[in-house]
Amino acid sequence: MKSIIEKIYYGELHPCSEPAPPTETYIKNRKAICAIEEEILQKFPDCREYLDRYKDALGAESQYESEADFARGFRIGVQIMIELFKE
Repeated sequence: MKSIIEKIYYGELHPCSEPAPPTETYIKNRKAICAIEEEILQKFPDCREYLDRYKDALGAESQYESEADFARGFRIGVQIMIELFKE
């Protein structure tokens, strides 16, 4: 079995590309988002382009936040390991 370092080196570990776990809360929120989008498009059918641009901008922001959260979590994990090895 390969170590985690080997998996990272050989490009076998891709935690950011894994989808969110399909929890009940996630599914509920996803359905609510889709329902709201459909409602907006029913009331304002000409706004699809704006809505798509808005979703793209939100996606880009979410990607940035996810990257920052991942890096922050990784740093905290390393700090925990350093602290454990000091003792």
